[in-house]
Amino acid sequence: MVELSDLEAAHGYKGVRLSNFYVESLFDEFSYSIPMCLNQRVTAIVAPNGAGKTLCLRLISALFQKKWNTFSSHKFSYIVYKFTDGTEVRVDQTLSSAEEVRVEKQRPKITLRITDSHGRAEDWVIKTSDPRRDSVQLERYLSFLTRRGPDLWTHDVTGEMYTLQEALETFGDQLPEPYKDRWFGKVPDSLEQLVKNIDCHLIETQRLLILRDERIDHAYYEPSRSSTLAISRKAQKLKEIITADFGKYATLSQSLDRSFPRRVISDPNRKPYEDLKERLQDLDRRRTELMNAGILDTETDEQVALPEGETIDPSMARILSIYAEDNDRKLLSLSGLLKKIKLFKQLIDERFVTKEVKINRANGIEVTYHKREVPIEALSSGEQHQLVLFFELLFEIKENSLILIDEPELSLHVAWQKKFVGDLMEIIDLNKFDVVLATHSPQLISRWTELVVELGDIYDEGENHDETNVE
Repeated sequence: MVELSDLEAAHGYKGVRLSNFYVESLFDEFSYSIPMCLNQRVTAIVAPNGAGKTLCLRLISALFQKKWNTFSSHKFSYIVYKFTDGTEVRVDQTLSSAEEVRVEKQRPKITLRITDSHGRAEDWVIKTSDPRRDSVQLERYLSFLTRRGPDLWTHDVTGEMYTLQEALETFGDQLPEPYKDRWFGKVPDSLEQLVKNIDCHLIETQRLLILRDERIDHAYYEPSRSSTLAISRKAQKLKEIITADFGKYATLSQSLDRSFPRRVISDPNRKPYEDLKERLQDLDRRRTELMNAGILDTETDEQVALPEGETIDPSMARILSIYAEDNDRKLLSLSGLLKKIKLFKQLIDERFVTKEVKINRANGIEVTYHKREVPIEALSSGEQHQLVLFFELLFEIKENSLILIDEPELSLHVAWQKKFVGDLMEIIDLNKFDVVLATHSPQLISRWTELVVELGDIYDEGENHDETNVE
């Protein structure tokens, strides 16, 4: 069991996290142990081409996203996932005999053993079905799929082809649970609860991340439009986030304003703050920050600080003290959003050197070039990738999530690569999630050698197991 850091303990952190991933005999050749860097919350996997680092990310993701087909599609002996609370999940792959494979075309038998922190174990064998023998009515629930063969469906819009297992995993969120249980078997409650505790997302090479609860309608999805859709949705989502938080601020303001006269009258003996002027100045500073961040309107929120040297009547000081206390509560309700927007804008401004990014309640995200508005859909693919990625990590990733990123350097020029891990850690300071990177880039990890887990000799670019084929 891996101990949490003193810093996490001091902050009362109680979430269960993945602490180690181990795979035995991957491709019948490689065995890897990947310990998570729990304190820094970023782990970087480096390996020679073809060693399976991308597949390791997919195997980690498969458990939490319940993509059981992944375990039967790649060759290994067993996998062990260890967690910070002492829980362990072991996945065993039992291969059929050569004759069974030849005659029956059987898939490997996959068995999961879930052992809790008290040592209690429960086994679950993932059920496999043969669509040639069993009645399959995917079209009843997924009208955009058309059956083309005994175990083959095509997407009516994209033309992509899916086996039964692939279709169940890709579109499983649109299927009723009893239907999925029929094909894979019912997931044990202990495993179901474990994977729910850790919200895992895999960001594949050069792909923009769209969270599961943000998926667009698969019936109308077109891969060529995915980038445009992603960045447009993020601008709209930020607009909604700002509007929602401002609504809470407005509700609190109305409540405090209504009760303000009563509280002034009912507390005549209240002593004013000795540092009242400084408090009022601080309120003005915070209010200006919120205006600059696009959260508060400059037209309606006025400055209240007193001119230098001006004295305050004691009775007025008492009233202003209550006013200062109320406004501190109001502005505090927006402080979390302000921190995220400031960091988001800082990260984007550092990358969009010739463009200016503005955040506001009207449009969410606006981009200008030499004071002329630029449609966000017209940004370069690298700029779009960065904007969407940082937005996801700052505003949409849940606390205690596990984010798996495959070769982030492919969408970054060298200057961005050097900043990536440091920027990631700033985001993690706000959101508290874990990241595992698979990378080839020495620039990406040059300053962060303590985060690196090497899978084999990274200087031996062997010829076997081309990752583009096996992964």
